[in-house]
Amino acid sequence: MPADAETRERLLRELEAVREQLAELQRADSLHREIQQALRLGEERYRSFYNNTPVMMHSIDDQGRLVNVNDYWLGVLGYERSEVLGRRSTDFLTEASRRKALEVDLPEFWRTGVAREVEYQMVKKNGEVIDVLLTAVAELDEQGKIDHTLAFIVDVTERKRAELALRASEGRLRKFFEHSNDAGFILDPAHDSIVDVNSRASELLGYTRDELLALPVSAIHPDEMPRLRAFTQSVLKAGSGWTDELTCLTKSKEKVDAEISASAVEIDGEPRVVAWVRDITQRKRAAAALRESEERFRLLVEHAADAIYVVEQDGRIADVNQQACEQTGYTRDELHRMRVWNVAEGLTPDRLHRNVEQMREIGPLTLGDYHRRKDGTLFPVEVRAALFEARGTQRVLALVRDVSERVRAEEERRKLNLEKVYLQEELEMEHNFGEIVGNSPMLRKLFRDVERVARTDSTVLITGETGTGKELIARAIHGASSRKDRVLVKVNCAALSSGLIESELFGHEKGAFTGAVSRRVGRFELADGGSIFLDEIGDLPAELQVKLLRVLQEGEFERVGGSKTMRVDVRVIVATNRDLEEAVEDGRFRVDLYYRLKVFPLHVPPLRERRQDIPQLVNYFARKYGTKLGKKIESVPQQTLNALMDYSWPGNVRELENVIERAVIISVGSELDLSDWRERPAAAAAPVRPATLDEHQRQHIVAVLEQTGWRVSGPKGAARILGLKPTTLAARMKKLGIERKR
Repeated sequence: MPADAETRERLLRELEAVREQLAELQRADSLHREIQQALRLGEERYRSFYNNTPVMMHSIDDQGRLVNVNDYWLGVLGYERSEVLGRRSTDFLTEASRRKALEVDLPEFWRTGVAREVEYQMVKKNGEVIDVLLTAVAELDEQGKIDHTLAFIVDVTERKRAELALRASEGRLRKFFEHSNDAGFILDPAHDSIVDVNSRASELLGYTRDELLALPVSAIHPDEMPRLRAFTQSVLKAGSGWTDELTCLTKSKEKVDAEISASAVEIDGEPRVVAWVRDITQRKRAAAALRESEERFRLLVEHAADAIYVVEQDGRIADVNQQACEQTGYTRDELHRMRVWNVAEGLTPDRLHRNVEQMREIGPLTLGDYHRRKDGTLFPVEVRAALFEARGTQRVLALVRDVSERVRAEEERRKLNLEKVYLQEELEMEHNFGEIVGNSPMLRKLFRDVERVARTDSTVLITGETGTGKELIARAIHGASSRKDRVLVKVNCAALSSGLIESELFGHEKGAFTGAVSRRVGRFELADGGSIFLDEIGDLPAELQVKLLRVLQEGEFERVGGSKTMRVDVRVIVATNRDLEEAVEDGRFRVDLYYRLKVFPLHVPPLRERRQDIPQLVNYFARKYGTKLGKKIESVPQQTLNALMDYSWPGNVRELENVIERAVIISVGSELDLSDWRERPAAAAAPVRPATLDEHQRQHIVAVLEQTGWRVSGPKGAARILGLKPTTLAARMKKLGIERKR
């Protein structure tokens, strides 16, 4: 054959092969569109059934929390959807029903995946209690674990009330019996006869009342008499029963699926069965349609995703869809020239080989991974991979979904949960969040300075003796700032050991040290977007002063045991009762950190320097604790005020507050009784101007300890008088070298 003819024949064969490939791609694209359309239709049919069916329905996750409820459920109980999703399903039960569900029914349900004919009492939003019957099923995933659940709940309150009425009185039975919304039958099981029916029974079966009374029970259940006899016998034996496995034959010979709730009663000395029948034909059809729709929905979801990759076993990317290009930023041709591990971060030829072997053994795999964009950035993905065969060759079909938003949402939710926990812990602590009381010139100037600095993001250094209210000033700054809607995180640097404070401030990674069993977010991360208050900053260890300086200057740090740089936007407020300038001179505090903190210093004056505020403070605390203790303090003797104003108050406002609280406790009438208060001897009192704050603090603590007989804790202990926690006082004593002489 001439060379030109051979070339032409070869080109024709290659052209035909290209056409076949093109046709196959077109068929795959058409199938993808059909799957998406079927998915949308399935979802719409599912939502329509779920929300429009006249039966209460809900779904829970494996923690028992509600993940979905239908409109009928919300209508019956009177809630909005946002009020119930995420709450436990048992939250809407009475206490007795909740115990039964948690201790008996739920463990059995998680074990078997089925719950039938379970009776509960639910509580509506308005407090009304209703009786319900719950039937639930659970569907399992490929690992045999529960994937999701669906519960059908029927309000049987009227039926229950009717049953109780039947047992109580035949006269009341007739009233409930006749006016029930369900078809009611009174049966004589021994003689296969119908003793009585209500109007709803006639409507359900199409017979008149007289026609029904003339019929045997077997005429209504012609094909199910053995099952009916077994049911009625169990009712007579147990006193009640329920079934949805019987059908009723109407006058027009149509079969009606029935839900029957029955009770054994005695009428005129004879055993009878009262049966309430509800037509559930539509419900059963809807449930069957729902199961079919869910199955189709599941299959479609498993094969639908944002990006599709066809990968050869040697790692070559054979084909992709447009979404894969949009996810990664590569063109289709660029991806075709790449190996899959150029996109999938962490994937290697060996790992791909192991994944292929796993799929041969156990089928499709679901993997969490990261993919790399063309610009080098990584993004999280969820990959569903399966083997398929085409033209005798096995390839990997990977459905890839970008889950960046989900990961970000989970991280945000985690941070919000941590903020919530922190705020709850803060609320449990004993803080005086009231306004600072006083009208002295020094205090008014301080308020003006607070107002000015609050409008900025500048670092603030608050100085002042113990008990003057430095934390209240910090909270006032935060509350008047643009960050007031975010969290204010407080850290007491003196209350934490040097080994813990770094982890507390900056967090740590899992395994960073012994006991670090999980990652911990530090206080600076919690305060991101808000403010952080570092109390007792003078006690910050030297090795952490550098790290704090970096946060102040750059807004960044690393967790303990981590290498990733964390960036935060935090307004820093610090406080101290120490002389930081002296600490700088002694080399105990970094000079660069000191000047970085001293951007806007505020000094809270001691109480002895604003004595004119004492009467106002006394009245404020007397009202506060009078209200708390149910007493009405209307006056303070002038002699008492004079004594209080003459005292030097080394413990400042905190000491005054404790004195007034005790006075309110012992006061009998409307006059503040300060008769048992004794000023500390002058020798024990701290000097007005101590050489150092540490010396002043040491003298003050020793004086109070001697006054209490060296008792630290308890109602009459030194910690109570000083307004400190016993553990904080013990740590302060150790730090200052305070020991009782034996």
